[in-house]
Amino acid sequence: MSKSFTLPLLAALPALLASCGNDLDRYSRTTYGSYEQCLIANRVLIDRGLSNPCVYRTGGGYYGPYVRIVSGTTRYVGYDRLGKVSGAGLTFDSKRGSYGSFKAPVSRGGFMSGSRSGSFGG
Repeated sequence: MSKSFTLPLLAALPALLASCGNDLDRYSRTTYGSYEQCLIANRVLIDRGLSNPCVYRTGGGYYGPYVRIVSGTTRYVGYDRLGKVSGAGLTFDSKRGSYGSFKAPVSRGGFMSGSRSGSFGG
């Protein structure tokens, strides 16, 4: 007995595969010329609790945090001490004017390999 697949099932395959992809693909990042510029631009996020918002960019410069806006809520994801994507993020609800936290998306293995992050504060 042979199995056959219908066209609607095959047509849904790209959407299914995309849903298994990296959630960070939906985020954007800003590039800064120096670590200091990145820190200055993201000072409010640092003050609100986002750790390590800047990471060294291979080839020069620094990336700021990952940013995604959905329905009036902005999500920010920084980096851990090794320069990999942090497991915790910061949210800003523009309707309420309040900040909160969320469990950040995890990157694919090796997504941030070769990156360095600076340190700030204590």
